[in-house]
Amino acid sequence: MATRTQTYSIPSLLFVAMLAGCAGGASNGNPQGVSALPAALTNASLGVARPARSLPSMWIYTAQLYGEDVKVYQRNGLSLTYYETLTPGVSSPYGTVTAPDGRWYVANGGHSNVLVYQTTKHGPQGPVEVLDDYGQMPVNVDVTPSRRLVAVSNAHTMTGGAGSVSIYLNRDAEPARVLTYGAHALVGAGIALDHHGNCYWSFNDPTSIAGSIVEFAGCDGTGKLVVSAIAGVGGVAFDQHDDLYYVDQTSGIYKCEKTSNCALFANGFGAPENINFDHNHGHLWVADATGYIDAVSPKTGAIEYSIEGAGGPSDPPFGIAPAPGT
Repeated sequence: MATRTQTYSIPSLLFVAMLAGCAGGASNGNPQGVSALPAALTNASLGVARPARSLPSMWIYTAQLYGEDVKVYQRNGLSLTYYETLTPGVSSPYGTVTAPDGRWYVANGGHSNVLVYQTTKHGPQGPVEVLDDYGQMPVNVDVTPSRRLVAVSNAHTMTGGAGSVSIYLNRDAEPARVLTYGAHALVGAGIALDHHGNCYWSFNDPTSIAGSIVEFAGCDGTGKLVVSAIAGVGGVAFDQHDDLYYVDQTSGIYKCEKTSNCALFANGFGAPENINFDHNHGHLWVADATGYIDAVSPKTGAIEYSIEGAGGPSDPPFGIAPAPGT
């Protein structure tokens, strides 16, 4: 594996600047030749019937903040082959996740919404739904297997206010509530749901120049601190045993025993941003902003597969979502 140049950022400061510069920017064209969708997508403006449900195939999806696009890779075991790039309606995409039925959610910060695609054996179709997140800059998303609870991490408001978590219930397109924590102007990062329906939100604090993770029990309330003093926190995820994993952009990926006794688990990345497990928890996939996609063993922490993404370092992955296989 090629040596990567480590390009650690200070997420609480640089991250805001990057998003502010990208928000509202034009897409880099449409290599698939599809007419662009309206800039501000809504369910009504889509004007298309939802595609027929089909069994999902093996795919890896990534989100590219710099290129204003999302990319699709066909997967064979751990091996990835670039398949296509999607750009219509995409603006400052960041975190992303898939549900067991193949629905693919993309935090679409520049348009204050979450795009939802449907996985088919021929790749993703859509967007087939849009979750509105008015006034917010969403940067990450997680969903329960039933899709009746969706949690969205907002970096900040579009006017520079504090980050927050938008909660969607019963497949509604509008948030049922918005959760905040503390009095500082926090910059939201990752979001993860455990198997009991609790929300775990990671954020960076520009005041202390450090990251933390808080738990919102039942995805409601004021939040409880569970991990603190992270140099630069990124994405978060849970394994099938409800052990918490989180990205420290300065050192690698940490694994906790449930949500305590956290220790460095995997390193060797250039600039890790976001993580997500296979749906069978065979591997932990990592989006590395130096341009790489990695598959990490959840048993050993070793990088068992690595490939430079189709955009390379100029259009690197910031979010990653393995789609369930047949």
